[in-house]
Amino acid sequence: MQRRTFIKSIGAATAGGAAFAVLRHPRRAEAAWGEWPADKLDAMIPVERQAESVLEVYLYGGMNAFDTFYTVPTWGQNQQRYLHAYYPETQARFAQCGFPGQLTEEFAEDSAGLMVHLGPWVTPLRQRPDIVERMRVLVQRHDLLPHEGANPYALTGSRLGSPRLAGVGASIQRHFLEQPGGLRAAPYAYVLYPGVEFPTDNVLSASAIGLHPGSARPMSVTVDPNSQLSALLARPAVAGHRDAHDAAVDHYLAAYQQRFRPGGKGQPTRSAERSNYEFAHFARRGADTLAGVLSPDLFQGQQGAHCGEAADIDRPRMQARMAASLLTRASDRARYVHWIDGALIPNPSAGHDTHDNHVNDASRNVTHTMQALADIINKPGEGDPAKIDLDKTMIVINTEFGRTPHRQGSTGLNHWPQGMINVLIGGPVTAAERGVYGSITEDQGYAQTYVSPAENRMLVMMALGIYPFSSQTFAVGDVAGGVKNQLEAATRLKQIYMGIDA
Repeated sequence: MQRRTFIKSIGAATAGGAAFAVLRHPRRAEAAWGEWPADKLDAMIPVERQAESVLEVYLYGGMNAFDTFYTVPTWGQNQQRYLHAYYPETQARFAQCGFPGQLTEEFAEDSAGLMVHLGPWVTPLRQRPDIVERMRVLVQRHDLLPHEGANPYALTGSRLGSPRLAGVGASIQRHFLEQPGGLRAAPYAYVLYPGVEFPTDNVLSASAIGLHPGSARPMSVTVDPNSQLSALLARPAVAGHRDAHDAAVDHYLAAYQQRFRPGGKGQPTRSAERSNYEFAHFARRGADTLAGVLSPDLFQGQQGAHCGEAADIDRPRMQARMAASLLTRASDRARYVHWIDGALIPNPSAGHDTHDNHVNDASRNVTHTMQALADIINKPGEGDPAKIDLDKTMIVINTEFGRTPHRQGSTGLNHWPQGMINVLIGGPVTAAERGVYGSITEDQGYAQTYVSPAENRMLVMMALGIYPFSSQTFAVGDVAGGVKNQLEAATRLKQIYMGIDA
């Protein structure tokens, strides 16, 4: 094409025409993606009880259940197991860190009628009765010992290698994006990574999209003082020529799209790659909007300390600050923020993987993250618009596996997927749902009644009003209990696991 003709064509192109073609492919007539079918509404969490947003805190590396959310003080006495694996060290460290009260406190009975306590390293949450009053602990279990397999399973609900392996953020991003009027420049879902080098543990699967379209990918943000995101959002490659650049791409996309219309008529034939590129162009056009959401001040470094140990960069508090900002904005508010927590002072390179120095590291790192979380949640009557309201936001505390009930070496604990926990706080969880679902046996530390990682992911979707059995997500077979169809499966998720009867 001659230059004059090309420029003329650009001038004739509509400013955003090609970009908005992202969602032009025909949808099912009956509902947008993730909408509940009319004949399944009885199994849906009532609209008035659904959360407006979800904050998930993922303690990468493996948080121990037995000194956090599922503590039984009498287990393992005189056997160096459970809380008593390192009991004198735990007592000494609890006092050294200056935590008030007793080492543990009663919480609720589990599904076997056993009284479960909250342990020493969740004391910052124990000090907030308003948080504990809306806490539901879910026992979990799976069979994957390596981080490489456990992380994808815990983060997505699908095992490594499954084509549908997608972080729950992809389902949330897609659902709200594809709602009528839902197309916007700012994402609905974010994954906040700490600014550290991860081992090859597949933590990045939190950002995976599986079989979803490219437009479903959540925004991945490295929360680090050295982040170059703000500079990149200024689009330095095109500098002052943004309009001309975008118009040129608009023209290219409009011309390219015509190739997918047989005979030049009707809706274009579907193309995943074309749609992905169209959405990328649309998102690029919205860089200024995103720059306002992810402002430079959110990347400013801060120092941190806990239990007498200091770090030059307090990444958990930086991530907490960004999460609160994204979830409480007056406009372009996030619906889901996934905080991948790598700990204040990681062990060994990132996270909570305490193969050695368990008591020292967990007492510092777990408690610090729990304190950072508690500090961004409004206290009763506080009403700070920059903090999270538990009536509007459900908190999820997750991890890839727990730690062994018995020692590893002289100071550590090994991986333990056989008995672990996940926690839901706020949102649909009220005082009526407070408690423990599932149980762990003392003899082996195996979960006897439990929720699977797949079921956990479905609960997050349901809390936001998203149908968990929509295409490209989960199937009836992913739900336990011998359910025979989607209605029975959704009902079990709501009533048995979430504890909502109405």
